Amino acid sequence: MHKPNVPTREDPHSLAPISLEGTSVDDEVALIKRGRGQRLALTLAVLAAGLFGGQRLLRSMDEHAAYSGAAAQLEQVDSQQGEAYMRCALPNVQRSQLESATALHSAIEIATEHLDKGYGRVLAQCAPLLDELEANIHSLSAPPDMTRRLERLSGAVTDYKTSWATYQKYLQDRSQPYDYVKAAPLIERITIAWEGYQAAHRQAKEALVAAR
Repeated sequence: MHKPNVPTREDPHSLAPISLEGTSVDDEVALIKRGRGQRLALTLAVLAAGLFGGQRLLRSMDEHAAYSGAAAQLEQVDSQQGEAYMRCALPNVQRSQLESATALHSAIEIATEHLDKGYGRVLAQCAPLLDELEANIHSLSAPPDMTRRLERLSGAVTDYKTSWATYQKYLQDRSQPYDYVKAAPLIERITIAWEGYQAAHRQAKEALVAAR
């Protein structure tokens, strides 16, 4: 009579457990652990990707805020010191009348003819506004790709301030009377520096607005 293949102990009186074929408990535990490890690794990868994406988003937001902040600061500085200086130096001239170097040249000539060399005292009273304009322009902070534009603007505002200071010094020199022939090139220097400052200001502002 045929007997089925049933695992037997070599020693029928032995208490050793019967060895069963198939996957052992240790193998099953290892498989479970391996599966959990894979799921954990996947979860960590997803979290890392999300964290990296969040960091990139935050950096992007910070950069946009930096551009916007610099543009707003530039506009505020020009309004509070730049335009204020023009109102102080040329009180009878509207900003809308100073749209060209020729118009500015004429306005300075008229103011000087009206006050003669006493116009130098007016410019001396207004000079602190130009000092503040220069200092605030030099201290503007923006992302690194704006450095060259801000450096150009800083140079332009210094030239602008210097041109007015030179004219003021000439007017306050009591050793010589006012002479239009000597004054004309000094006024011309102011208009050229003004155009340079306006151009550098416009380019910096447009670049900052475009980047934000």
